[in-house]
Amino acid sequence: MSDKPETPRVTVANYTKIWNLDWVIYALEGKKLPIPANLRVVGIFVACEIVFLFLGKTILFFLPGAYTGLFLPILATWLIAKQKLDGKAPHLWLLGMIYFWMRNKRLHRYRKIEHNKRYGYESKVVYRIRRERG
Repeated sequence: MSDKPETPRVTVANYTKIWNLDWVIYALEGKKLPIPANLRVVGIFVACEIVFLFLGKTILFFLPGAYTGLFLPILATWLIAKQKLDGKAPHLWLLGMIYFWMRNKRLHRYRKIEHNKRYGYESKVVYRIRRERG
């Protein structure tokens, strides 16, 4: 149909997936686990377990120990592991937001600047209230 020579396809190698490997635990001390455990999920579970054990002793004291020690941490781990906020894990997103709230917002060329006093205009400021067309 067309007499143009077709340009050959070029494959560009992308190695970003190499650095985003999921670490998986298959066995503990030589004993094989029934299902492989993702290290990120295990870390989330341990953090949720610590939080819910503390809450079980203080605020959630009226719940049975099985709820605060097992069911609630598993449910929280499942919810947190499934969520992605801006393409990030929830704990990394939260750390980024805390860093954003804490950092200085008044910058000039990415360096902090100091404003010791409010700026005051020397003359009157005039502005229009209505826009006139015509």
